[in-house]
Amino acid sequence: MAKCTSLQFFFSILGVYIAKYFPEVIDPSLKPMDSANCIECRNIKYDFIIVGAGSAGSVLANRLSENPEWNILLIEAGSDEDYKTSTPALFRDLVNTRFDWNYTTVRQKYACMHRDGYCPYPRGHVMGGSSTTNAMLYVRGNPADYDEWEQMGNPGWGSKDVYKYFLRLENMTIPELKNSPWHSTSGPLKVSYSRYYASVMKDIFQAGIDYGLKPIDYNGASHVGISYTQTTTDGVTRSSASKCYLDPIRKRPNLSVFKNTLVTKVLIDKNKRTAVGVRCLTSGEQYDVIAKKEVILSAGAINTPQILMLSGVGPKEHLEEKGIPVIADLPVGKNLQDHGMVVLSFNQENFTEECKKPFGDEVAYNYAKNRQGVLTSNNMAIFAYPNNSQAPDLPPNLQFTFAAENYVFVTAPGSCLAILVVNINPKSRGTVKLNTSNIFDAPLIDPNYYGVEEDFHVAISGVQQAFQYLKAPILSKYGFSNFTFKSCVDIRDDMSFIKCIIKYQTVTIYHPCGTTRMGSILDKSTVVNSELKVHHIKRLRVVDAGVMPRITRGNTNAPTIMIAEKAADVIKSAYLEKL
Repeated sequence: MAKCTSLQFFFSILGVYIAKYFPEVIDPSLKPMDSANCIECRNIKYDFIIVGAGSAGSVLANRLSENPEWNILLIEAGSDEDYKTSTPALFRDLVNTRFDWNYTTVRQKYACMHRDGYCPYPRGHVMGGSSTTNAMLYVRGNPADYDEWEQMGNPGWGSKDVYKYFLRLENMTIPELKNSPWHSTSGPLKVSYSRYYASVMKDIFQAGIDYGLKPIDYNGASHVGISYTQTTTDGVTRSSASKCYLDPIRKRPNLSVFKNTLVTKVLIDKNKRTAVGVRCLTSGEQYDVIAKKEVILSAGAINTPQILMLSGVGPKEHLEEKGIPVIADLPVGKNLQDHGMVVLSFNQENFTEECKKPFGDEVAYNYAKNRQGVLTSNNMAIFAYPNNSQAPDLPPNLQFTFAAENYVFVTAPGSCLAILVVNINPKSRGTVKLNTSNIFDAPLIDPNYYGVEEDFHVAISGVQQAFQYLKAPILSKYGFSNFTFKSCVDIRDDMSFIKCIIKYQTVTIYHPCGTTRMGSILDKSTVVNSELKVHHIKRLRVVDAGVMPRITRGNTNAPTIMIAEKAADVIKSAYLEKL
């Protein structure tokens, strides 16, 4: 077969092959119908309006519409997934496309120096939200995360309480884990191992054993060790929240979906302090939709705060500065937390040939026809969790992700390995603020990476441990010990060199949370209570990653889906009790 000469041509070829051999990936009849332009649908008074069809909103739409007596409206600013979003290896090619909100942080002092301190901040703008654009890493976090949530004033959110919801959402397809008491095969979200690994990964895994790490199921009993990553895929395609929770119920008569529709504000009766609906914008046309029971914001840890503040719910001083009448003075947008990662890319000459190949249409053919090959993999192959670098008796505070770069995309020309060094228990806190009172102006996102000095020390320890890891004899043939970084090449002192790398190579790992923090109304740092109801506003909830009082020790997509599963039960119970 002929070699592809560009990514654009490669994508075209891939689309042709998928249309021929894998047509269900792009079949619009398998997606929920878009009712945004249905005038009659706009005039219905819905029981529940859910804003955002992402990781949480998709779950809520499914679970709440199980009650045939309730009419549910789900509103999404983006449109449908396609073959690119479905193909695991292409997730990085979704940034700065129609699937992304294309956000950028305010300037960071200690991160993203390769971009003068401005970090790209991808967020899903598509059905399924960031579950459709992320790296598909399935990580529940540590039980201590949820016990800490409960201790912070959130009864019912301890590890024993949330465990059943992780089981409810999961469809584990990995043979050796299917019968584990830590896993379930009955949920909607498919979880699998990759069908493809670059050959270097076998040696990386053995190096971890030599480093003293035991093989583990990091979603099981042990959280220190090494493992191949569990991914939200079916082995071939992405298992997004919309694909798993919405596509199977697309014909439910009591569920309406508005796509390509922007919610500009929540409609709140100021006298009664009650949410009554939302204001929408579809194809330039503005209209209101009414909710009889509740408005539920599931637009994510960035967009939910923006909508709340534009609706008059947020920090009083900030809203007044933007000319927005204040309905409820709450710390919306504060407590932003994220896992920054230090990316160590290795560009060596002595890698195996598989990492040097130009991509060709045989890759697309093998994927579409045979369901095999590099395109089936997210290439984030291995997780390593060393003992806590500060206190070995505590849960791990570092996560190493070993990513094989391949001929579809690379972080550096000729690169074949990247190690992502992640502080999974950061102490730094940032903010989300309004730029202006215009919904079309992107919010001001400040993760404040390394705002707390302790986080920088954890990053230093992580980079040092990563370099030590790569000194394993089995890896000597790859030349990892010859690591260089051009922006820091003139620095001779080892510690200064590591600090330079951290400042240049720290970027987001796409895990913003905490901006609508959950907790007691007596705690002035919180926005919602343990039932996710917004303080001081009736009939308004937030159900997304923003409610996390503290970030989990791991990737945040699975916990967000768990939050929505639990929230659905909370909501159902609240209304059943009234009957």
